[in-house]
Amino acid sequence: MSAEEQKREYVLNAIASYPTQQEAAIALGTNPRVVSQWNTNKSTPRDLAVRVVQLLRVLKDAGIEIPPPLDF
Repeated sequence: MSAEEQKREYVLNAIASYPTQQEAAIALGTNPRVVSQWNTNKSTPRDLAVRVVQLLRVLKDAGIEIPPPLDF
């Protein structure tokens, strides 16, 4: 498996841990359309998405509630 495929699988596994694509998109700081494109292999998650997933897992494992998105 290539590095790009591993990156995609890592992000897709994180997305699958949320009840909806919308909730996954909010947690990852993106929108549902982008998550849908990742799920359908129309685009590949960037390194930033991988890092966000990693940081979210660390927070979750530490028992820290993920903050809601900022509303400007």
